Amino acid sequence: MPDTGSSTYVCVITGASRGIGKATADEMTRRGATVVTLGRDPARSTIVCDLASFASISAAAAEIGRRWPRIQLLVNNAGVQHLHREVSADGIEATLAVNHLAPFLLTHLLLPTLRGGAPARVVTVSSSLARWGKIHFEDLESKGRYNGTRAYLQSKLANIMFSISLAERVAGSGVSVMCVYPGLVVTDLMRERWWWRAGWLRPLWRALFLSPNDAATAVAGAATAAAPAEPACYTLGGRFVPVPQVARDADARRRLWQMSEHLIGVDF
Repeated sequence: MPDTGSSTYVCVITGASRGIGKATADEMTRRGATVVTLGRDPARSTIVCDLASFASISAAAAEIGRRWPRIQLLVNNAGVQHLHREVSADGIEATLAVNHLAPFLLTHLLLPTLRGGAPARVVTVSSSLARWGKIHFEDLESKGRYNGTRAYLQSKLANIMFSISLAERVAGSGVSVMCVYPGLVVTDLMRERWWWRAGWLRPLWRALFLSPNDAATAVAGAATAAAPAEPACYTLGGRFVPVPQVARDADARRRLWQMSEHLIGVDF
């Protein structure tokens, strides 16, 4: 990876309006990178992008390509966790759409600019909780029975499987791939839960969980860390931890990749 202090180092970050994304954007800016932020809030984003809309993602990727034809880092950070089932602008279950399909599509569209900026890297933010996840191939969109936690864990496992599969596909292209566990962090990801919103419980969450700045250190570290020999996720302290066993299943990863292509309508 190139020196992040170089003025030519361009870093694209999703979900950078707040939380881990904002802290990561601040950290990469501090390191001298040109940071391009994607989000729904025009006042807080370099490029407005609704990650629950394939059309919006495509438009954002096209604008990035016009303004920054060579990028060195893509951080797929944005995520949601809904209490009740919601659908995206494209009619797809929202947690799957934003947490997995959005980075899948955005990465696909930005690969030419990443190759143009090589050596470059794709970093996707997952979660250590992904080990409890399962890919529900028979009901990927939770149409039959919805559980917010189950949908979230599935999407975080999908992030890891995507990272491993992408790494295999881009090997030798000058683009490397990393997934990262940022730790359990105080953000508003769980804002739909009353116990998370309750003001009297906030001091407890701050005491038990990491800050976004702590997590940003891990994400920024994943941008330059040497890729592991075996599938693993980068985590706090510069350590690598093994990925869940199911993520190593080549057939399962191939099936998820094909289903993702079908839902988005692309041939990646």
